[in-house]
Amino acid sequence: MIDRKEKYRMYASLINEDQKKIIGTVDKAIVAKQHQESSIELEKILSHITGDTVRHFTTEESYMKASKYPGYHYHKEEHQDFSTKAHAYRKIILNSDSKTANEILEYLKKWLVKHFQEADKKSTDYFYKH
Repeated sequence: MIDRKEKYRMYASLINEDQKKIIGTVDKAIVAKQHQESSIELEKILSHITGDTVRHFTTEESYMKASKYPGYHYHKEEHQDFSTKAHAYRKIILNSDSKTANEILEYLKKWLVKHFQEADKKSTDYFYKH
């Protein structure tokens, strides 16, 4: 049987890999828009961003609930905020020029990086301590 610390160590590793994948996918979207890839290809990449973040957020939230993480509700609100913004920006990214799309994608990327470095770090630190 896996002990609690090992379980959270595995969780932290999983989360870290998810984070790298999501940021990499945002970078792919930026490059695709700059190279004027087809809207079908860009739509696929944007679908991966939203799908991967939803899976990542759902996994995180399940661990936060299981560990009774005190910042759960605020953290979940941040997830909902990002999901709403990403969904709303999707059409704009697809239908705008490269410069505008790049600005939006860079904004989403910065939001994710900040969230990963601050909010996710707090929750994983909590998991290790408790």
